[in-house]
Amino acid sequence: MKKVVSLVGRANVGKSSIFNMLTQSRKAIVSDLEGLTRDRKISQLRDGLNEVDLIDTGGFFSSKEDQFEEQIILQAYEAIYNSDLLIFVVDNKTGVTPYDEEIARILRKSNKNILLVINKIDVKSSDGPDIFQSLGFKEQILVSASHNKNISEIKKRIFEQLPKNLEPEKDIFANICILGKPNVGKSSTINSFLKEERLIVSDTPGTTIDSIDTEVSYKGKNYLFIDTAGVRKKSKVTQKEEKFSIIKSFESLEKSDLCLFLLDPTNFMKDQDVTLLNKSLSIGRGTIIVINKSDLLSKEEIKSIHEKIKNQPEFKNFPVVFYSAKEKIGIRDLFNQIYRVLENTKTKLSTNKLNLILKKALEHKPVPFKGKFKPKIRYVHKGGSNPHTLIFHGNSLEKIEGSYERFLKNFYLKHLRLDGIHLNLKFLSSKNPFK
Repeated sequence: MKKVVSLVGRANVGKSSIFNMLTQSRKAIVSDLEGLTRDRKISQLRDGLNEVDLIDTGGFFSSKEDQFEEQIILQAYEAIYNSDLLIFVVDNKTGVTPYDEEIARILRKSNKNILLVINKIDVKSSDGPDIFQSLGFKEQILVSASHNKNISEIKKRIFEQLPKNLEPEKDIFANICILGKPNVGKSSTINSFLKEERLIVSDTPGTTIDSIDTEVSYKGKNYLFIDTAGVRKKSKVTQKEEKFSIIKSFESLEKSDLCLFLLDPTNFMKDQDVTLLNKSLSIGRGTIIVINKSDLLSKEEIKSIHEKIKNQPEFKNFPVVFYSAKEKIGIRDLFNQIYRVLENTKTKLSTNKLNLILKKALEHKPVPFKGKFKPKIRYVHKGGSNPHTLIFHGNSLEKIEGSYERFLKNFYLKHLRLDGIHLNLKFLSSKNPFK
């Protein structure tokens, strides 16, 4: 079984910075704002063929005004319980605080291997690093995450203390991004897959402020689900952490194979929902619309929601799944749709088939034109996948209007019968309009 190493400590001591340096990623948000890391971040740390899971926990003992403090502490306790090695991070700038002493007490009681990391040694302090001996840990490393000083020593000590891991690495079938407004049930959805409260859930919008990667196994396949922060209206994005959240959410979408777009039926298809769906459309990932809290809906309400979505021309090609994270209703149907749409994104589109559909489209509706040269589409071929891209060749194709482009896109979507996919069209014209 793969070994687990957790970074623990009070808020704002540099755990996320150390996590990012060790994993050579920007997975964890780094900021001067306290309490940004609210859920566990998990990444892999490798040394040759050996690999461990590295966890960045939320900070112990955040501000008393932070309503998530209790849940953050519980998350950190769970990480401690499940870890083979604990890296206790303290701040050389502030010295030993009462919070550090309390965390040290908790860690000593755990009977786990503890490695004390004193961060920010580049900053002068009145007491110096020797004061941390009072915490009672022999294993100490002096580092500066901001200057990448001695970070490699942490990695060295980790693999010295842990036995070799011979477990083969899991193959990830697909990366799936969960997108939606705040408080629609994204974290609850992942928890329902895991059958445990892995991610913090709250009725207050903004609980998840970073993208969280979680592996889920279903019917022999491993999926990586990314729980994104709820994306708010620009007018409401005033804090730094909110802006971080938006950036992270759309970065996650671009790196994913599929998007689950969660909607709340009690606050349904507002302008913000349409904006987010259009953003997903522009990036071009396969998309499934998931209506959460479906256990609260009548048959008539379900029918009405179906009709409302299908009346949105740009979204009618997306499958709709009615689901309840709380009651764990619709999980099988959702995973069936996930598998089907993923297969659709990988479908090979033959040039012959694409040109047969083109012939039918041109017969059904010829290309309208104004001016001297008539646009003439000669042939089409596939240019890429996820999103599927169709490249049209011909003469004066730059004159094709947006309305006809939309006609072609909808015509192909209808005849290809690939639910959940996005389709991009590109037009390339010959330099000689008479050819």
